Amino acid sequence: MPATYRQQVPRPPEARPGEPAPWSACPVEARASITVERLRRALAALPPVSAVPVHSAVLVPVVQRAGEATLVFIRRSEELVRDAGHVAFPGGHLEPGERAVDAALRESQEEIGLDPALVEVIGSLGVAERRQRSERVAPFVGLVTGHPRLVPDGREVAAIFEVPVTSLAVDGVSWQERWEPGASRPGVCFFAGAPGLGRDLVWGLTARVVWDLLAAVLADS
Repeated sequence: MPATYRQQVPRPPEARPGEPAPWSACPVEARASITVERLRRALAALPPVSAVPVHSAVLVPVVQRAGEATLVFIRRSEELVRDAGHVAFPGGHLEPGERAVDAALRESQEEIGLDPALVEVIGSLGVAERRQRSERVAPFVGLVTGHPRLVPDGREVAAIFEVPVTSLAVDGVSWQERWEPGASRPGVCFFAGAPGLGRDLVWGLTARVVWDLLAAVLADS
């Protein structure tokens, strides 16, 4: 694992270790292979998402590589005012009257050139909270079909890269921190050191989405 990362974390002095990942007790063999079909079954088993208004939506693009489910991430441009250089999923704010899933698909086309016609939305992970902005975000998991050529929008996206889902479930790749007193708020999630991440650190809302996805897939392992 790299000693330093591209991303800077505004960690408060009172930060302390959080809870272990819910999949940390899963046998290694249960984490050794996570296929697209396994992902699909796990998402289908989740309870219905409550119909609360959201401000933004993101797409969690999934591609199949050698039979394994692989996530597509972006690294945001260093020139952005917000979240410069952060690892994220493509997405953004809803336009007036727009459905959250449509916003996620539209933003993905704008940011990485992903044709919505090539995306099969296979599930939703509920609503994630971006606490610093009091913002509710709807994450949708989409299976990318065909072989699209993804191209980053240079204004907002600096890079596009892939990370196998199985590599994110390996011991030592993820951790959680408590930044606030008490246990009423969920901890801040982190991922680092997985193949494909290099010097990138995934944290905050994006890491929470990945955390929830892995928890759903490995719940019965």
